[in-house]
Amino acid sequence: MTLAPSRAGAAWALALLIALGAAMRFVTLGDQSFHHDEVITVTRVISGNFDHMLHAVKRSESNPPLYYALAWGWTKAFGSDELGIRSLSALLGTLTVPLAYAIGAELSNRRAGLITAALVAVNPMLIWYSQEARSYALLVFCCAASLLFFARALRTRKGGDLVLWALASALALCSHYFAVFAVAIEALWLLIALRSRWRVVLPALAAVAATGLALLPLLTSQVNPTHIDWIEESPLSSRFFQTGVSFLIGETGHVIAEPPRVHYALLPVVLIVAALLLVALRGTRRERRGATLGLVIGLGVAALALVAALGGKDYVVERNLLPALVPLAVAAAIGFGVERARRVGLLLAIALCAYWIAFGVRVSETPNLQRPDFRAIVNALGPERVPRAIVTWKLAADPVRYYLHDHAQRIYSGTWPMQEIDVIAKSRGGAQPTGIPRVFHPVARVRFERLTLTRYMSALPREIPFYVLGHVGTGFGVNAVVLDGESGVKR
Repeated sequence: MTLAPSRAGAAWALALLIALGAAMRFVTLGDQSFHHDEVITVTRVISGNFDHMLHAVKRSESNPPLYYALAWGWTKAFGSDELGIRSLSALLGTLTVPLAYAIGAELSNRRAGLITAALVAVNPMLIWYSQEARSYALLVFCCAASLLFFARALRTRKGGDLVLWALASALALCSHYFAVFAVAIEALWLLIALRSRWRVVLPALAAVAATGLALLPLLTSQVNPTHIDWIEESPLSSRFFQTGVSFLIGETGHVIAEPPRVHYALLPVVLIVAALLLVALRGTRRERRGATLGLVIGLGVAALALVAALGGKDYVVERNLLPALVPLAVAAAIGFGVERARRVGLLLAIALCAYWIAFGVRVSETPNLQRPDFRAIVNALGPERVPRAIVTWKLAADPVRYYLHDHAQRIYSGTWPMQEIDVIAKSRGGAQPTGIPRVFHPVARVRFERLTLTRYMSALPREIPFYVLGHVGTGFGVNAVVLDGESGVKR
C-alpha cells in the first residue's frame, strides 16, 4: 500500500484485504460450538417450514425476520451445522469489507478507504459476529450500505443515491431494531442538508418510515420482559464500558461467561486516540468533515440508545450497538490516513491491524477467549445410563440439550427421579460444587479450561426437588437444570 495509491493499486490492495477478511472469518468458522442464541436460531426458529419460521420469530425472538428468512433458505443449501449456517454471517462480514472501502473513499480518499477496509477486515468484534448464527453480521452489512449511500447522497444530491439509501435503510430496519438509531440520524441529516431537494428526499424518507411502521405490530408482539431481563442485571454504565472494550477486542466478557479482558484494549485505545488527534490537528477540511460524520453517527447511536434506556427501554448491550462500529472505524481510518501525517498515520494503522490479527490468532488458540466448548462437555457426559440431571448456568442449557442429540428437557419446577447429577461449574481451583444432596457421591471430574464437569452418583434413583438443584453452587448467577434419560418423564 502506497501513501497515495492509484486506482489500480487500490483495487489490488482491496482484493487482498477482502481475502484477509474472508480468511479471518472462514478459516476457524466451525471450530467453536454453538452458543445459546445460535441454538435458538437452529432449533426453534428455522427448523421447520417457512410459516413455522415466521411464527417462531414472532413468538420467541426480539428481532425482525430478515435474517431468519435468509438463514432458512441458506441452510437448505449449506446445512444447519456450525459451518453451514455460520457461513451466511461470514459471507456478509466479508462483503462488508468492500463497503467499508467505498465509505472511506467517499468521505475522504482511496487511502482512507483502504485503511477503513483493513480495520473492518480484522476488527475482532466484527469477526466474532461474522462467526455467529444470528442477525448481527447482516445488521452491520446493511447499516454500512446505508451509510455509504447516505454519504453519496450528501455529495451528489441525486435521487438514485437516495433510493439506494432508502433501500439499504429499510433492509437494516428489517435486520435489527437498533438500526433505527443510525437510520434516524442519517434521515434527519438528509432532511436538513438536502432541504432544497425535498421533492426527492421526502419520498425516500417516507419509504423508510413506512418500513418502520410496518414492523411495529411485530415489535409490539415480541415485547417480552423475559427476553431481555438479563440485560439489566448489570449497571448501564458497565454495559457501555463493556461495549467500548468489545468494539476494540471482541467479546471477552459476560457473553462467554468471563470478565472482560480490559487490558487487551489499552493499545487499540491509544492508537485510535492518536488517529483522532491526527485528523483534528493535521487533517484537511474534507478529512475533518468525513471523520466528523463518522463520529456523529457512531456516537449518536450510543447517545440515542442511552436516551432510550433512561426512558425505560433499556436494551443496551454490546452487540445491539453494532450499528455504531463501522462509522467509528471510518473516523479512525480517516485519521490514520490524513494527507499531512505522512507515514506516521499509516504506521499506526498497520500497528493496530497487526495487533488485531495477532489477537484473532490468540483467540483461536485460547479456549478461555472463545465460546464455551459444549461439544467437548457433552462428549465427556456421554450417553445417559441412568436417570440424570445436568446442572449448569442459564445460557448453557439449550446448547447442552442440542449436543446431547436426545430427548433431554429443561425443567423449571417439580420433583424428579435421578440417580446421577452432573454439574457444569466454573473452575475454581480444587473447590467442588456445593449443595449436592448427601446421598450423591462424586465419581468423576473433568476440567475444560474455565469450566469443570463433576459427576455425582447415588446407589439408587432419588426424588430430588428442582429447587435443590437450582441452589447448587456452580459459580454462575442463575442455574438451569436439564433432565436426561428416564428422568425426563415426570413422576
